[in-house]
Amino acid sequence: MSATNEEEHCSALVPYAKPMILQEFSSDHRMVTISGRTFQLRQDWQRNGVAGVIWDSSIALARYISEHPELVMNRTVLELGAGLGLPSIVSTYQDAMLIHVTDRASTISLLEENVRQNAKNDCDIEIFAFDWNVDKLSQKYQVILGADLIYGGIRFEPLMKLFWDASDHDTTIYLCSKIRYQRDQDFYDQLVQEQFDVRKIFYETEFSVNIFEIKKLANY
Repeated sequence: MSATNEEEHCSALVPYAKPMILQEFSSDHRMVTISGRTFQLRQDWQRNGVAGVIWDSSIALARYISEHPELVMNRTVLELGAGLGLPSIVSTYQDAMLIHVTDRASTISLLEENVRQNAKNDCDIEIFAFDWNVDKLSQKYQVILGADLIYGGIRFEPLMKLFWDASDHDTTIYLCSKIRYQRDQDFYDQLVQEQFDVRKIFYETEFSVNIFEIKKLANY
């Protein structure tokens, strides 16, 4: 067999297939099952980009909340950069008192659709646009949630200021993320310098993501 014929034969044996990650993102819907409850989430990568699809960190954080309902039960909850809102959706089934679900303005329509279709109906939940670089919050929260908030060229300082302004000493912040680069670790190290207590409380082996518990230090 000639080299050309051999190459053609090999190509025939291995048909082209999109990488799995692209298949997941290009799908209009994604089914996620957590603690026996299945959520159908509508995705829109073309219009919303990274905020229009479900990420591993969001699933891992939602699972953790489902397995530890006391984290949000009877508490006021803020989710930042919510994307499709899965951690907030799961929190409605854990009897959170109040949930504010936020992301940038261009993503709110899809976020609201997913929350309204999947959340528990009797929970006090509000969805609104919020940009922590410019916007201010009118209240403090007992729980703040975030999945994969640190990416690209995002600036640390506005997010850290938001954590400070939106929390008091009874607030617990739960962030879920992969540590892909040194810059990711730098963010958590800088939180320590800004007088926060930062602890890694869980490692999700399926997705290789970390969950961090963050609180203001008592003397600040």
